[in-house]
Amino acid sequence: MKKIILFGDSIFNGFRNGQDTDLATNLFQKGLKDYAQVKNISKSGATTVEALDYLHLIPQKRDLVVVEYGNNDAATGWGIRPERYEQNLNEILTKIGKAIVVGLCYPDPTNSEINQFYGDKRLDLFNDIAKRVAAKHSAQFVDILPAFRKLTDISTYYQKDGQHLTDKGNEFLVNQILPAIKKELD
Repeated sequence: MKKIILFGDSIFNGFRNGQDTDLATNLFQKGLKDYAQVKNISKSGATTVEALDYLHLIPQKRDLVVVEYGNNDAATGWGIRPERYEQNLNEILTKIGKAIVVGLCYPDPTNSEINQFYGDKRLDLFNDIAKRVAAKHSAQFVDILPAFRKLTDISTYYQKDGQHLTDKGNEFLVNQILPAIKKELD
C-alpha cells in the first residue's frame, strides 16, 4: 500500500475549537480508500520556518508528501517576507523530493477580523510563489485559491474565525487535492 504524508499547518489539521482534529486526515483516507495510507504530521500555527525544523518527522519510507504551507507565512501580523517564504519552500522541496504543493487557502472574505492580516494582493503573491517553486521542483501544484474564491455562500465553508474550515469546507478542500494525489501515484 502506498504511503502519503500530509505536511502543513492548521488547515491540514482540521483545526477547531482550539484543537487539532483528524477530520482532514480521515477525509483524505476515505477518498483514497485502500489505495494509500495517510499519515498527517502537520503542525498548527506553523510557517515554513518551523516546517524546516519538522522535516525530520517525515518518514523515509513514503510515496508522496503533500505540502500545505503558506497561509501563516502570508499573514501580515505573524508571517514572513515573501523572499523568505520562497527560500524556505525551495529548501523544503529540495529535501523531501517527490511532492505535491497545495496553494494558499482563501480566508472568509466576510470576516474582517481575519482579513486584516491578509489581502488579495498578498494572498496572490504568496500563492504565485508556491506555484513557481512547485514548477521549479517538477511538483504538481494544486491551486485552491481560485476554487475558494468562486464559492457561493462562502461563509458556510468557514468556522467563526474566518480561517479554519467547517466540515463542508474540509470536504471541499480535500476534494480539490485528491485528484492530484491519485494522478501522482498512478
